[in-house]
Amino acid sequence: MALDSGFVAGVLEGIEGTLDEVIERVDSAELRASLDVLQSRVTALRVSLDPPARELESTEESVPVATV
Repeated sequence: MALDSGFVAGVLEGIEGTLDEVIERVDSAELRASLDVLQSRVTALRVSLDPPARELESTEESVPVATV
């Protein structure tokens, strides 16, 4: 069974958030640097799977619509 790329991108986005939390709590600078590299790779992979849809969603959510 193959997974939808949007689903995989969503899972990777969750992993990015988890890594953010871990990075904030790690005392070791060396481990923090390694986790930063891992997070960058996860982000790059997520973006390569679903760039237009994710960018469009974040733009739509952050731009308020004025009513007349």
